[in-house]
Amino acid sequence: MKKTIVIFSNPFGYGPTGKAVAIAKELLARDYDSEIIFAGGSFVREIVPHKIRCVDIDERNEAEIIELLKALENPLVVSSQNRFPIYAGKHMGLRTAFLDGLAWFWKEIPEDHFLADEIFWMKYPGIEKKIPRGTNNIHVVPAVIDVESKNADRSQTLIHLGGCKNPLTDIFPKTYLDLLSVPLSDAASKYEIKILGGESVVSYLRKLNPSLKAGSVEHDEFIKELDQSAHFITTAGQTAALEAFALGVPTSFLLPINLSQMALTEFLGNFGASKEQLRWSDYVDEAEPLLHLSEKEAIIKFSKYADLISRNAIKKKNYQTDILSMLATIPGDEEQKKFIKYVGIDGAKQVIDILSSRWNLK
Repeated sequence: MKKTIVIFSNPFGYGPTGKAVAIAKELLARDYDSEIIFAGGSFVREIVPHKIRCVDIDERNEAEIIELLKALENPLVVSSQNRFPIYAGKHMGLRTAFLDGLAWFWKEIPEDHFLADEIFWMKYPGIEKKIPRGTNNIHVVPAVIDVESKNADRSQTLIHLGGCKNPLTDIFPKTYLDLLSVPLSDAASKYEIKILGGESVVSYLRKLNPSLKAGSVEHDEFIKELDQSAHFITTAGQTAALEAFALGVPTSFLLPINLSQMALTEFLGNFGASKEQLRWSDYVDEAEPLLHLSEKEAIIKFSKYADLISRNAIKKKNYQTDILSMLATIPGDEEQKKFIKYVGIDGAKQVIDILSSRWNLK
């Protein structure tokens, strides 16, 4: 019986969508007798490759998701970091799978992250200790990423700012981008710099300086650009960082703009894999430990910190000098290579292997 596999992601930056794209591409490569659909709003669809069929839907509206699933033939639900499709699928008695790419991050894993029939966590060091006793539906898999090196000539410096959007607040990191654009503009004549980010981010940067090489691309094109880079400078989005590690591109980390980005650089620091990073506490005297806050509270704090830096001439100059220094220094990446070797890179393949067996995909 033909099935329809519906893939969802969380519109919190591009990370969850990047993982969902990797799963969708692996499904397409298997050539099962199933239809593959990616369901989501315009923001997540910005990076979904054109060869994947997309359906326009509010991926956080449970009622809308149910209506979509009712119209499909034998639907199965796969969700990356988005609980609403799992609610909808369970309500309809459908089989569901949930990729919790942040299982390593949660102090206490949210209860609704255990609702799906099949649950996938990525193999971060120590993750097995979080599996509740008696649980047999949590699968620890390698990093769910989609990378294939073409061994291209690597010369450019790639700046990655992600989508800079999330469903928790309406805050757009205007001041953050204002501060960053000055040293990037100053360095553009000296280095081969390309900037990638969400459409709203790119549009804003181009208004600040039309000469900046900035673009918004689908995920496949992002990987091509990453594979052509000698140095990757990013806001510490998990998916992008692991993709860079997998391709062997030395990676430096900008100031985080959400809590999971801060947590990732701290986690990687335990393994020496985030030696080149900027910290808010380097520029904001009243910066405080934030990992106890909610994601929404932390995003508001980061926005406040950017404003504080912009209003202090000395701190602003120090920050922009540090950006120029980061652009001039390609970090050693041995620890980053060791980290990704431990985690592994074929998570999408293992996810589909497991679902194929559990769901009888053919």
